[in-house]
Amino acid sequence: MNRYPVRVEARHDEPLSRWLWLVKWILLVPHYLALLVLATGSVVLTLVAYLAVLFTGHYPAPIRAYNLGVLRWSWRVGYYGYQVLGTDRYPPFTLADVPDHPARMRLDDGADPPPRWLPLVAWLFAIPHILIVVALNGSVTWTPAAPIGVVSAALLIAGIVLLFTGRFPRGLADLLIGIARWNLRVLTYLTLLTPRYPPFRLDQGGTEPDGGPDDLPTRAVHPHTTSTAGSVVALVAGVLLLAPAAGITIGGGILLAVDGRRDSAGYVTSPAVYLASGTSAITAENLTIVDADAWTRSIADVGGLRLSADSPTGRPVFIGIAPQRSVDAWLSGTAHDQVTSLNEETPNYDRATGDVREVTGPATQTFWLASATGPDATLEWNVVDGEYAVVVANADGSPGITAGVRGAFQVPALGAWGAGLLTVGIILGLLAIGLIVLGGVGLGRRHSDPPPPVGPAPQPIPPVTAGV
Repeated sequence: MNRYPVRVEARHDEPLSRWLWLVKWILLVPHYLALLVLATGSVVLTLVAYLAVLFTGHYPAPIRAYNLGVLRWSWRVGYYGYQVLGTDRYPPFTLADVPDHPARMRLDDGADPPPRWLPLVAWLFAIPHILIVVALNGSVTWTPAAPIGVVSAALLIAGIVLLFTGRFPRGLADLLIGIARWNLRVLTYLTLLTPRYPPFRLDQGGTEPDGGPDDLPTRAVHPHTTSTAGSVVALVAGVLLLAPAAGITIGGGILLAVDGRRDSAGYVTSPAVYLASGTSAITAENLTIVDADAWTRSIADVGGLRLSADSPTGRPVFIGIAPQRSVDAWLSGTAHDQVTSLNEETPNYDRATGDVREVTGPATQTFWLASATGPDATLEWNVVDGEYAVVVANADGSPGITAGVRGAFQVPALGAWGAGLLTVGIILGLLAIGLIVLGGVGLGRRHSDPPPPVGPAPQPIPPVTAGV
């Protein structure tokens, strides 16, 4: 059988505690937090490695050691925790290979370097494997009543058997190890630790199908005297800085996008929402506005609301905004449709009880704060605090209304703010990536293989001639 360079191994530990698996999630919280930081760093460093392979054809050794160490750590946590539940030995906090641990992951020394083009297509080639792995791990809901996958079902059954009998079913353990092995093979391919495409097979059991757990020699650990504290601090700081950097960058981009949609009067207009009802009015109710003065006092060109309604048939329509209590009194006893939500610009309605009948001339009412009538009616209103309702109706108050409605709100010029936030976000993002690379490379160097010994070149052996 063709030997795959990624070696995922596990040793069955017996006996196992009957009840410990019920609380392992609490015990593993420190590992989950550490792996969250380490995995985030692995994503960033893998992107750096992609660029390095693409432009130089070389995978940096410290990044390779770091990514391999993160996968080792996650495999030990998974074997102890809810990937297999195969041991009660608490996993160590290290990126290094631990030879006597029940769960090990190693990479053949002779693994070929990835070709330069692989970073461009590795994720695409891995899609078939990702689909299978996601399905096996239970992230796919086959039916609404059974959102469970192979791993979830096997763990649940094995846990119950262990609880009542004190024995872990060996067949289920072998199956779970096989699924974890498939997961790790795919991850090593995606991180380019090996360019070998993962096989489409479920190799079950604690040993690889082409060799036992002791077929790979244990390499000597390169001694290091330097502390990892600086690398750990840099990695954690970079990961913590990455989220706000991304948020600030996205916020700056959103502000620039909004600023690009402002018209000459400072209004940003929403897409049209098409309303239809067999009643005489469509409303959007209980619109509460608070602290409007805080904006309008301090910022110019802000606080204006513009609503427009146009009739697809050319029939005059009415649109108005008024205090909620006034609209309630006017439509009391009259059936009308209240817009409750929008689903991809399609409105959902809640029918108010009452008679489907004509309402008295909407435009003649005196309680409107702003209103407009016509085939293409547009109103403008300066926002103030209060509770309001928006009403769309036929101009003559008759039942059966259709209209396309657009809303627009007046905002200040946001280009400078957006550009500033975008710049700050990019700078923070570069700083975060730099700290992650600095910390990850430092940890990777500590766990890299020792360099080959340096010594004098061997002297050639002189030819031996026979004497006469």
